[in-house]
Amino acid sequence: MSGKKVLSMMIAVILAAGAVTTPALAAAKKRITTINLTVEAEVIPGGSVFEQEVELVVKNTNITVGGYEFTNKGFEWSEQDIPRMEVTLHAEDEYSFSVPRSGVKIQGGTLVSQKTEDSSLILTIDLPRAGESIQNVEKVEWISPTMAGWSEAIGAGTYEVKLYRDGKTVGTVKTTGQTSMDFGTSLTRPGIYTVRVRPINKVKAENKGNWTESGPKNVDEGEAAKNRSTVSDAGWKQDHMGWWYKNGDGSYTVSNWQYIDNQWYYFNESGYMATGWVDWNGKQYYCDTAGGHMIVNTQTPDGAAVGSDGARLP
Repeated sequence: MSGKKVLSMMIAVILAAGAVTTPALAAAKKRITTINLTVEAEVIPGGSVFEQEVELVVKNTNITVGGYEFTNKGFEWSEQDIPRMEVTLHAEDEYSFSVPRSGVKIQGGTLVSQKTEDSSLILTIDLPRAGESIQNVEKVEWISPTMAGWSEAIGAGTYEVKLYRDGKTVGTVKTTGQTSMDFGTSLTRPGIYTVRVRPINKVKAENKGNWTESGPKNVDEGEAAKNRSTVSDAGWKQDHMGWWYKNGDGSYTVSNWQYIDNQWYYFNESGYMATGWVDWNGKQYYCDTAGGHMIVNTQTPDGAAVGSDGARLP
């Protein structure tokens, strides 16, 4: 046998071995069958689509995040936008993706689709509607002897407010659409008072921010006695123009809502309680013509429907 033939046979054997070995090595890779991904993003209406920041955390130790990209059109988020993003995941060298749809677990988003490219997996994910996001209240402080105020939280429609005396709650949780609340009728005993506030999303009331607490306020016996003397004069008042509500410090609400005895009431530009349809912040609400409170989850006398937040439904 000539040297050329021997060499040709050796090359053929090596190539054949390679043809067997390469698929065998590929088959030997460990398969990734589940993915646990957490997505955290503050998508705020009016914010830039291109500068949106996202934190992605994958629990699998054999997977790394390659990057992400939003695919929405436009430049700024609107309240109705559903942010859609593509997330690229990479498997370590000895691993390959073999993940069924049921194996993808995403916290903070919803899986739309997935595709595998080489050793990468590309996930298309929808985030909650931009209008459903909520930022926390940054600061709560006492702005008068009886009133607390707080910074506006983007995405908030209302705020839940709790008052504490010496670390214990005073009264029930109150809700307001304003960024301040008068506690003159509650600061009637000496002690150290604090206020906690958390925002409630204006689109989806189930979405609430974290509690933010004020600094302490010391109420001595003299101040408590003064507050007690004003309590008896607070409440509903009526004159020839209609009904209005006097707060403990003598103030009254104007061109806004006030939460009184577990009901919402709207007071017009003169401070009088409104009835019937109320136009407010681009929506319509209906206040009972007899009691004045806003009605919810029902039909108005003229046949319109209102939702759980009181706003008129399309």
